[in-house]
Amino acid sequence: MGLAIARKLYSVGMNVIVFDVQTPPDNFKFYQVDIRNDEQIKEALLQIPNVNILVNNAGVYFEKYLEDTTNDDIDKMVDINIKGTYLMTRNVFPKIKASCGSIVIIASCLGVVPELTSPLYCTTKAGLVMLTKCLAQQYADCGVRVNCVLPGPINTPLLQKSFSDRAAEKHCAERIPLKRIGQPEDVASMVAFLVSQEASYITGGAFPVDGGVSSSSMYSK
Repeated sequence: MGLAIARKLYSVGMNVIVFDVQTPPDNFKFYQVDIRNDEQIKEALLQIPNVNILVNNAGVYFEKYLEDTTNDDIDKMVDINIKGTYLMTRNVFPKIKASCGSIVIIASCLGVVPELTSPLYCTTKAGLVMLTKCLAQQYADCGVRVNCVLPGPINTPLLQKSFSDRAAEKHCAERIPLKRIGQPEDVASMVAFLVSQEASYITGGAFPVDGGVSSSSMYSK
């Protein structure tokens, strides 16, 4: 999803800078940053004078019931999904405020609809939805807009790893109201809209890109 978002924003004329632990396949300006590391974030940002838009996309996902979740599991997921997003936003915010810019947080439809096999993941993504609302309220008078996107099942390596076989993938698609797994470009298009002037009166929103998952009471059964 991150690559699709970067490509989409570049295609509409934006100067894209990528923070990641591995080099992106496209020739974007890139800083090798682990978003759990406050000092790495600060060091990279010293080299970037102006930031208008921040997209917090990094995250991890796995399925484990409560009783199977280890302390290491908790640390890894909370550190990346919650702490990493928080640190990135806190460090970039002065530049965003100076430009009256926009922040988009990639949460998940599972932040508003429970998935019974991944309570920890759902909890971290619900936290990002609330972080979005808090920041949107706090900084609206600065002209800063903060929104989040709630992807459903999206065809990424992260999702593919969760399928044991093609039958499992087909079963996933059949449970989605639109009867298909989404593409990264579906999410990228929403992000591009939210950071554009066309969305200048939108802040604090949580926007599903999930094929109808979060409106379906059947999904978590």
